[in-house]
Amino acid sequence: MTNCNYCGIEIKFDGMVRSQSGKMIPLLPNGEKHDCPKNPYKTKSSTDFNRNKQMYGGPQNDILERQARLETEMDGLKFQMKQLTKIVEDYGEALAEKSFKSASELDEPIPDESTN
Repeated sequence: MTNCNYCGIEIKFDGMVRSQSGKMIPLLPNGEKHDCPKNPYKTKSSTDFNRNKQMYGGPQNDILERQARLETEMDGLKFQMKQLTKIVEDYGEALAEKSFKSASELDEPIPDESTN
């Protein structure tokens, strides 16, 4: 391992990772490309993008944050589903109690299926 000449961050080189011109590309210890924010030869947009990626952990960190957020939302949805299920069950029981009629209270006779 060595340090970047411009910013001093720890970097490494892999002989298999090279630019189109054949120069080895500096890598961070996790294997991602190091685009130094202090390199005078880099363009601003490239440097800003990669600096943010290095500071905030890149796509892996984004995925873990999204996963945690989705798991929290899923727990909330499960709780709401349990509440709705209980409401529907209670409503169904109340409706069944109100709508139940004995055979003698029915206005129309029950059809006899054996005659068909």
